[in-house]
Amino acid sequence: MAIRRTCILSLTLTLGCAAICAGGTCPADAAETGPRIVSLSPHITELLFAAGAGDRIVGVDDSSDYPAEVAGIARVGEPAALDVEGLLKLKPTLIVLWDSGTPARRKAELAGLNLRLYVTDQRHLDDIGTTLLEFGRLAGTETVAAAAARRYRTELAQLRTEYAARPRLKVFYQVWDRPLYTLSGEHVVNEVLSLCGGDNVFAELPTLAPAIDKEAVLARNPDVILIAATGAEGVRQTLEWSRFSDLRAVRRNHVFTVDPSLVGRMAPRILQGVREVCGLLDVARGKPPAEGETRTNSR
Repeated sequence: MAIRRTCILSLTLTLGCAAICAGGTCPADAAETGPRIVSLSPHITELLFAAGAGDRIVGVDDSSDYPAEVAGIARVGEPAALDVEGLLKLKPTLIVLWDSGTPARRKAELAGLNLRLYVTDQRHLDDIGTTLLEFGRLAGTETVAAAAARRYRTELAQLRTEYAARPRLKVFYQVWDRPLYTLSGEHVVNEVLSLCGGDNVFAELPTLAPAIDKEAVLARNPDVILIAATGAEGVRQTLEWSRFSDLRAVRRNHVFTVDPSLVGRMAPRILQGVREVCGLLDVARGKPPAEGETRTNSR
């Protein structure tokens, strides 16, 4: 499926969405120095850096934490609680925001400020390579972006080939436990699980991140439980399952933690998350981790 993307303030169209500017004209210095970009999502920030546009970013949302260079960039709040005054002081010529992660009222507010917006949404692993190319065109860093896209697509293809014939396992992916949340088949995590030979036991639910109860998990009796948490929080959530000894995953000691910033963030590092998930499912199959892989099990 192609990336879903929406361009706001569409009065001029050149190079797709890349040259859509408020009022039909772009800032005079944009072509000479590159855009002054504000990123309003952690995965967008990662994608921009990977596409060679890190030095074009003048502001980021408060949750952007990778790569390390982002620590020195001005913060503008979160999409739901944006510091609009602070954002305007940065004099951006382009704001890149996440369609499904940005409230509609915020999109409307930004559009009303007569700013150049690029609205993007990635739902599938293949979308990441395409977005790298698009961000390269936006920032004028096409060569770097093309190389990054090639590397990403090559590694993704290798992973798909490597894990194509694995025996299938039933997997429950836990986003949070208070209340208990999982992810449906509409989320990229479902695609990650499938690539690794895992079947999401709640794939058919209609909402992206549905709330469920432990009885539903017990009824579906997964082979593996993956908990999207690390450190002490991962240990706590893992121990919560220890009293459910009737669960196949618990009985076989197949309750694992994974890094949510790798597994669920739509940027090139997601392939590290894919390798982590695939390695854990191999452990559950009785296959020892490959060289360089580690087993993450908080029990």
